[in-house]
Amino acid sequence: MNLNCARLFDWVITSFALKIFCHAALLAGIALAPVALVALPPADSQDSEAALSKSFRCPEEYPSDRAKESALHEFMQNYTARFPNNTIRDMMLFRYRLLVEHSCIQTLNSMLTDVAPLSEMLRFQNQDFGPKTEKYNPETNAWTVWFRKDGQPAQLSEADLIINFYGWPGPSPDIVAKAFVPPRQDIHVIGQFEAPDELTKEPAYFIVSQTLYPDETYGYVNISKITSVGNGTYTVTLTKKITGSSTPDIERKGKAWSLSDEGKAASRNLGNVGVDRSWQEYFEQEKK
Repeated sequence: MNLNCARLFDWVITSFALKIFCHAALLAGIALAPVALVALPPADSQDSEAALSKSFRCPEEYPSDRAKESALHEFMQNYTARFPNNTIRDMMLFRYRLLVEHSCIQTLNSMLTDVAPLSEMLRFQNQDFGPKTEKYNPETNAWTVWFRKDGQPAQLSEADLIINFYGWPGPSPDIVAKAFVPPRQDIHVIGQFEAPDELTKEPAYFIVSQTLYPDETYGYVNISKITSVGNGTYTVTLTKKITGSSTPDIERKGKAWSLSDEGKAASRNLGNVGVDRSWQEYFEQEKK
């Protein structure tokens, strides 16, 4: 499929950001064409959103790539005309809302298996994670990307999806996995195994641990998958907050959750979370 994104939006963004947006659109098998803006009279924001929602259909409902392309072209045209001052991030967040509201399961799942730099929200176990935040640690050359459940602040978040990247080229997955296992302050490994990554069939390491803080009434269960992307390594971790009356109580509840139907489903579903190779170029641009 050919992409032509040169005039995709009226606002100024880098060519790399355009490429990333094109990739995000392709997750649903969509080819992009230039968008010509059509002037619309001023409208109430809620009315504009309602109109866009009414005309929206899930990408998987269209019978062909050509139909998908036409629908996406029309959506972007209408959005940029109704919200000319909004950013790509605004549009991505709004489109995600429509995907959830219209139960676009196939598209939401494809976004989870191929998380890209332009991904702002993720749908995991029927819950919303995001908007995305990120941070670079120059001492370790590692990038951390957070998708917090319902966009809650870190101190209030009940669950997070966290992706760590360790540089390109970086340490191999087995080296990163070995660094997870030795005893660390407040972190206790309760299970680990190796298996092929569900998505790439490359070696992957799965580690279940608990974060327990003395004298606190909460802790975390952490389910991590460590595998490769290109010539680098990344870890995707689901952290689940556990509350209790004491550290032993939190530890007991955490282990019980990891063995529950919900915890087992979380482990299986985490195996289906993957990342796109474009993160390498994205981080290189961000560090400049």
